[in-house]
Amino acid sequence: MLFVRNTDIGREFGADIIRSDAMDRALETWDNISRGRPIWLNDGDDIETVNMAKHIADTRARLVTLDIGLTVSGADGGTVKSPRAARLQEIADDLLRRLPEKMSDAERLGGLIIKWNGATWDYIAPGNFGVTATDNNGEITGAIFASFVRQGEEYYTRLEYHRFVGKTYVVTNSAYRNQNAMNDRYTLGAKVPLKSVTAWADLRDEVRIENLTAPLFAYYRVPGANTIDPSSPLGVSVFANAIPELRAVDIAFSRKGAEIEDSKHITFVGQAALKFSQNHNVELPRFVKALGVGVSDMEKSAVHEHVPTLLTEDRIKDINFDLSMAGVKCGFSEGVFVLDGQTGMITATQVEADDRDTIQTIKGDRDALKTAIERAMRSADAMLSLYGQTPVDVYELNFHFGDITYNYEEDKANWKSYAAQGWIPKWLYFVKFEGMSEEEAKAPRKSISKIYHLTGCGIIGVWK
Repeated sequence: MLFVRNTDIGREFGADIIRSDAMDRALETWDNISRGRPIWLNDGDDIETVNMAKHIADTRARLVTLDIGLTVSGADGGTVKSPRAARLQEIADDLLRRLPEKMSDAERLGGLIIKWNGATWDYIAPGNFGVTATDNNGEITGAIFASFVRQGEEYYTRLEYHRFVGKTYVVTNSAYRNQNAMNDRYTLGAKVPLKSVTAWADLRDEVRIENLTAPLFAYYRVPGANTIDPSSPLGVSVFANAIPELRAVDIAFSRKGAEIEDSKHITFVGQAALKFSQNHNVELPRFVKALGVGVSDMEKSAVHEHVPTLLTEDRIKDINFDLSMAGVKCGFSEGVFVLDGQTGMITATQVEADDRDTIQTIKGDRDALKTAIERAMRSADAMLSLYGQTPVDVYELNFHFGDITYNYEEDKANWKSYAAQGWIPKWLYFVKFEGMSEEEAKAPRKSISKIYHLTGCGIIGVWK
């Protein structure tokens, strides 16, 4: 995650960045927590992290994009696509190819910019763009985006400024050689020509476009109120309200781990026993340790057993309480996240049909994502018209999302029953669940019947 200094990018274009110190701090906090470096890490107190924040963000992103599909058809919904619809289908397929992995960044940082660059899709997380304008509904209409490349031993940043100037949409590009290597926070260096960077050599310094009614990008915003800065157009992390519970989980896990490490059986003996073993060349067993200097003469010959106290069961109960509370605060039903006492792994339980909180949360995310994708596809369509790549035509977008309560074995049994009763062709079942191609599934099969008749030698079976 690279954080561009908003003051730097705003100054380059003389633009005011809509930002606040509170949101900047929150973004950095969310990023650090989900990257496994929360503020509560403490080597001296053996506090480590299991990075539950990333696990929650990954799980929510996985459910949101589960079996996502996007079909572009003509206005009549026909199967024959026009050149424009066919090209938009290719663009939609490219969008969905990388979207699932990028959605985790969106969930952990509160949102994601989706932008078609003419060749592929850019996914820009908060921290790598600055908002310069919004409309009356708080939707982002102007922004400066940062992208980064390495050429040789040098690192370069490109700033891409999108905004409306009157009724004209203007895109300005500028390139810079960074003052320092790519790290978590850096400043822009000297401005250089775009053509000096191979990856950006074909870009124009500025493009002006008429007759646009929406910006050439879309912003997916995690649903929910921004309690960090209500005036900000940015969303908040899915775990923003669960940070105390995430800290508690890390502490409880660390304490449980320390108990296990300290649970080795040890027998302490006095100095006399140690000296005897040394004088007679007798090796003490691995679990025998000598008491140190300062023990009284009477105790020097004593034997002390170290009996470790294990509170694993109590720890697991406490961890599961904190996990459940964190999950609830992150929009999941109670008990979705649990610690498996046998494996020691945190798992997300099967989402059942009665997990209404989880289902409603994922539906809200999907609705917001669908709106963002529709806007992103409209911007790609506008760019196709701008560059005259395909004839203008009417098209429709059709979305598909997988059922998050899906159970494979139940589905297979249902389809088998449907096929047996003749409600669906049997070849469909073989293709979906037996791994056959459509040609293999439709191939004729020999029907087998047994004809039995009696002979002097008994029953003979004849196979057809």
